[in-house]
Amino acid sequence: MRKFLVVLLLLLVAVVVAADVGARSFAQNLIAGQAAQQLQMEQEPEVSVEGWAFLPQAISGTYSEIDISAPAATVGDVHLEQIDATATDVEAPLAELIDQPRVVAGQLEGSAVLPYSFFNPHLPEGVTIITEGGEPRITGELALSQFGVSTSVSAGGEFTVDGDTVTVTPTDIQLDDAPPGVDDMVANTLSFSFQVPQLPFGLTVTEVEPASSGVRFAGTAQDVPIMGSEAV
Repeated sequence: MRKFLVVLLLLLVAVVVAADVGARSFAQNLIAGQAAQQLQMEQEPEVSVEGWAFLPQAISGTYSEIDISAPAATVGDVHLEQIDATATDVEAPLAELIDQPRVVAGQLEGSAVLPYSFFNPHLPEGVTIITEGGEPRITGELALSQFGVSTSVSAGGEFTVDGDTVTVTPTDIQLDDAPPGVDDMVANTLSFSFQVPQLPFGLTVTEVEPASSGVRFAGTAQDVPIMGSEAV
């Protein structure tokens, strides 16, 4: 009898574990599919509902953490890469998740990379931002119309953010065959500012950092619909 009870208990545990794994997988796939549509992703993101057990969270409708990552997404008309987000204090009532899926994160931290090609229209004709040694480099042939000449230019790029405005400032400017005393003029010509584009999940930018393929924008958001009709 004791052996039978032990076997029965093990079977029940196996059933519960299988149900938990299955329910977690269902929820992750559901969120991934919705996110792919809303953020115009070519492929579904990876979604992971954290926590040692899923069913207790599903029953309560509150999840401790949901991680989302995707190689690319389009928000508005802007193409973004390397999207990562961690949602905490997530509310997703089980009845709504099954009937009319709606998931809201009380707090969300995330980041996305804006490719360097986005910045080229802000630079003078003939000048672009490339990656050199994993760092951004402003380079090209710069026309100095005031002097009737052009010069090869190469400079680093410093990215700073103030509110919703990002400023790009050239550093370590190197010129070839340029008239003397034009460094300040070239620095002003290569400097520009722009408004931060709309980011996934309505992130408010707190930090910008150059990456190998573009500029990484990191930010936070509160009370974020990550799935449902209001999700961005």
